[in-house]
Amino acid sequence: MIGAPAPTELLARFSAGAGSMLSDLEALVTRESPSSDAAAVTALAVWVHARLEASGVPAKLVAFEGRGDGVLARLGPEEGGTLLLGHLDTVWPVGALATQPFHAGGSLATGPGVFDMKGGIAVLLAVLAAAGEGAFQPARGVSLLLTSDEEIGSGASRERILEEARRRERVFVLEPSGDGGAAKVARKGAGLAVARFQGVPAHSGLESEKGASALLEMARFSLRADALADRDAGTTVVPTLASAGSARNVVPPGAEVTVDFRFWTAAEGERICEGLRAFATSDARVGAEVSAVVSRPPMEPTPESLALHRTARAIAAALGFGLAAARVGGASDGNLTAAAGIPTLDGLGPRGGGAHARGEHVELDDLPRRAALIASLLAEAEG
Repeated sequence: MIGAPAPTELLARFSAGAGSMLSDLEALVTRESPSSDAAAVTALAVWVHARLEASGVPAKLVAFEGRGDGVLARLGPEEGGTLLLGHLDTVWPVGALATQPFHAGGSLATGPGVFDMKGGIAVLLAVLAAAGEGAFQPARGVSLLLTSDEEIGSGASRERILEEARRRERVFVLEPSGDGGAAKVARKGAGLAVARFQGVPAHSGLESEKGASALLEMARFSLRADALADRDAGTTVVPTLASAGSARNVVPPGAEVTVDFRFWTAAEGERICEGLRAFATSDARVGAEVSAVVSRPPMEPTPESLALHRTARAIAAALGFGLAAARVGGASDGNLTAAAGIPTLDGLGPRGGGAHARGEHVELDDLPRRAALIASLLAEAEG
């Protein structure tokens, strides 16, 4: 069956192969892969690589410096078409399975990382296997890139993500779906500021006037950070970690505070950075060093990305389910590709919930539907 089969035909095929998808899901979850354990992530990458090759999909391992390996697979032309994007790493340490074993029963599968995002990987494996076996023909070229450090900021994989995305015309991210199974058309950007203060120590009881408190300036900076938040714009600015002082009876000579900030637009991110960097101490004897950077740009909706959602929503309707559009606070690698100007649709992984929590789960009957949706998107000729 070559060409563009109807979405319902693809759904019938993936539903018939639901057992294989469940086996893949179990294999993925039971191979624990915390971001910090390069060997464990690489072991999972090796398994995924072998699974793709066995399905007739050419793939290779990709090294990410200081982190575990990822996986890259390509079908068809190496320019144009679609990048399918995801990550192998999870927030769960090795050993989490001992208290949260993989379990599939009734309508749900549970286990560490099952929703974020090994359910999405199981869908991707089924889709590429179907393409490799000739069940459908992608209209244009396809890449699959699974990275190893998304949960800790994608520092090692960022450039490779952008390199692969720039080969393609659109990006589908198989991160967990939003509430009710929604796709994600917007994500907040994320930023990090660190402020360090150096004051003058003095005995706090005998001659406190000779000291200059780094702690007081840190407190003033924290209040300044809080004042930069904009509830109406959805901008949050939150001091999260702090340390100060050397002894209980000494005017604090040193202090440090970390600030997390989130925002919907690039302009808001820049406003927060500028506002934090502009802080000046009220006591000239206290020095301040403030760094503030955007660690992930926001994923802002564009006419092109919203058009992707309309197409996906129409296919989902043909498959018998709704696909709403969601705006979410958490970031993903979709933020990177969207900010680079490549139309991106995120949150296409299966329905579920409890990401990063003990109740993490996916809805098993949604796996074939999501596979049929992605396969139909790939089979449909792009405008």
